[in-house]
Amino acid sequence: MGTGKTVPLWQRALAWLANLVRLAALLSCVAAAVWFGPAEVFRFVAVFLGLLLPRWAKAPAGFDFSFGLTVLVAAWSGVLGWYEALRWWDVGVHFLTTGAIAAMAYFVCSRIGIVPGIRETAVPRRSARLVLLPLAFGVATAAWWELWEWFGHNFLSEDIFVGYDDTILDLAAGTLGSLLAGGVMAWWSSRRAGIAGQESSTRIG
Repeated sequence: MGTGKTVPLWQRALAWLANLVRLAALLSCVAAAVWFGPAEVFRFVAVFLGLLLPRWAKAPAGFDFSFGLTVLVAAWSGVLGWYEALRWWDVGVHFLTTGAIAAMAYFVCSRIGIVPGIRETAVPRRSARLVLLPLAFGVATAAWWELWEWFGHNFLSEDIFVGYDDTILDLAAGTLGSLLAGGVMAWWSSRRAGIAGQESSTRIG
């Protein structure tokens, strides 16, 4: 008789939706090749490859879907010119996308053993680690994002908007998004640990 747990329907639904987002990213590569140019093709190929990371890192299905959707929307926002047309959209996307990438960086580093797993060590130490490390990853991501925009503006297309105020706002948004991501990861980890403890007590009882 098997001892594995049955995967809840909602988790299977989220995993299916995450795969649907990956399919949309692959189709975006085709669309970029037909209607846009090499820079857009490169952008969506990078996005598609990035969306394979949550599966490899064994990230939760909900995060897999949220990460994929956020990154894909961010990519299309650049292609369609939404960042220039809607200033608040640019800041919001930097907030959400940098936070998502920061959390993904933690899952990847955990998968290859650079940092402890999300459920390892005592709860206080785990909570601090899950806030501070994604924050550090996110600040680094925000800085590299701005470097990429500078490179793109100077060497690829002058349509890519850069400016001092824009850079500061984007860095601030990315930092706050990463801090939120770390807080959510700490909350999720503590919640899962509490559920596991209750299940263990129930079995013993």
